Amino acid sequence: MTPVYFPYTYISNPVAEAVAACFGRFMVYQPLADRLPLSMRPWVDKGVIDIRIPVQGNERQLASAAETYMEWAELNIGNAGINPASLKTIRASAPLLDPSLSSHIVAEVKKQAGSSASDQSPDRVLTSRIFLHFAQKFDQQSAQLDDVLAEFEQKKQDLIQDLKVEEDTLAAEFNKESGNMPDVNTDYLIAERLAAWIRLLRKDRTPPELFVTHRPAVVDHLLDAASRFEKIIDVDTIPQFDPTNRAPIPWQDELLSYLSEITYNKWSEAAFQKVPDLEFPSAENTARLEIYLVPNQNALRLFCRATGMEDPGADLPAPWAGAINTLLCLVEP
Repeated sequence: MTPVYFPYTYISNPVAEAVAACFGRFMVYQPLADRLPLSMRPWVDKGVIDIRIPVQGNERQLASAAETYMEWAELNIGNAGINPASLKTIRASAPLLDPSLSSHIVAEVKKQAGSSASDQSPDRVLTSRIFLHFAQKFDQQSAQLDDVLAEFEQKKQDLIQDLKVEEDTLAAEFNKESGNMPDVNTDYLIAERLAAWIRLLRKDRTPPELFVTHRPAVVDHLLDAASRFEKIIDVDTIPQFDPTNRAPIPWQDELLSYLSEITYNKWSEAAFQKVPDLEFPSAENTARLEIYLVPNQNALRLFCRATGMEDPGADLPAPWAGAINTLLCLVEP
């Protein structure tokens, strides 16, 4: 069982460390081939992240369309790069983008790919890939901004320490810890991100069985669509060590084995009592892991219900036929 990080296609270093601490190896979807963010490459090279591209084709045309839009956005929105205003312009709705913009981009991609120029109908999978590509850039820029703010905060604290203003009662106000700033960017357009990501999931011939995110809003959105759910694991003492320089951890294998078993078997109170009693070594840095089980509801059906997509009904694709329950994991550094 290899977990998949969702519904994002970019993962920051702190989140990757936390997910690796909980599960070891995991996978991340990509909307385009050969467009992996540079900061993710070391994780891939060291075998921590598996990259999966459920849908391929038209990479050159999609990249060209993205660059054209970026040039337009810089001229018309007045701010280089992806920001909430420009992301909202290309936000996922049915069919995952503003209809006029969607039709224009898809028609341009089809034209460059040699398809019929008269076919102006939006391709929902294609527009999902475009949206996720822009969202990936947006998330990457947000993570870079977080790094800059964290560096600034550290320098401020170092300066305060050097000046010893903590001993000055008049300056004590400046020595207060600012705390962590809430990350609102990755909560932006949760439903639309899910809808776009799920269209890639439906194309995966070997779909994942375990779904991991770092955003509580993602889990809340999905659980709202469930008629029933159980929190089966809640621990906040998972040690965060260097995930690329260590031997396999036995408790991770034990946890994944248990989760695999309950994915394919009917849920019962007896099964709940079999939750492994995991023991962790002490560590200075720890991660929190919450796991929710949605009983008697296949993940594909749950995701379709949560995003308003058509339910596949009884005719589930073969890779989904065996799974009975859905497992959602929330990992927080």
